[in-house]
Amino acid sequence: MTPAQAAETLPRALAAQDWPGARKALSRLLRADPGNASLHYNLGLVLRRLERPEEALVAFDTALKHASGHLNALFEKASIQMELGHIKEAEAGFSAYAAQVTDDADAWLNLGRLRLRMDLAEAAAEAFTRARTLRKDDMEARIGLAEAGLRLGQESGLADLRTLHAEQQSLRPRLLKAMSQGPRGRIPLSSRRLTGAAPSGEAC
Repeated sequence: MTPAQAAETLPRALAAQDWPGARKALSRLLRADPGNASLHYNLGLVLRRLERPEEALVAFDTALKHASGHLNALFEKASIQMELGHIKEAEAGFSAYAAQVTDDADAWLNLGRLRLRMDLAEAAAEAFTRARTLRKDDMEARIGLAEAGLRLGQESGLADLRTLHAEQQSLRPRLLKAMSQGPRGRIPLSSRRLTGAAPSGEAC
């Protein structure tokens, strides 16, 4: 396949979601133009579709080496790092991205999730607050902010999680798990206390 043929093949492969074909075309184009950050970035996207996250991470990293200001590559690199469990690296990547793209709610949500996993509840609350400012009714932001509040020992955190537990039946297992963590690793509360349910005549 010549570079000209690859350039013709690529859009057809992408439109047809022919990811192996798109990968082959991109690889051919990169042999002709190895310093093209956009091609490396698109190769990373295709590799994600092919469920090859480690290779996708290399592609996004290479895109950034050739164009350090490629913000989409920065976001995708951090996403892959998050997926692979590279928590500190992902948090640093999303922090750098969000500092430049302040109106991206997804970036703030990911930052909040990562910071909770790093036990940085105050910083997580700041990220979830930014996300809610951008998406007022975002359920992930509501849950994350409540969980961060609970970990900080705020009574409102537990109250908010209990409200969500009552409203969102499909999310109850997840919410119950979040509530059972308690602020700063205290002994988990009983499920009766968490859900607000109590036998007749018993205080909750």
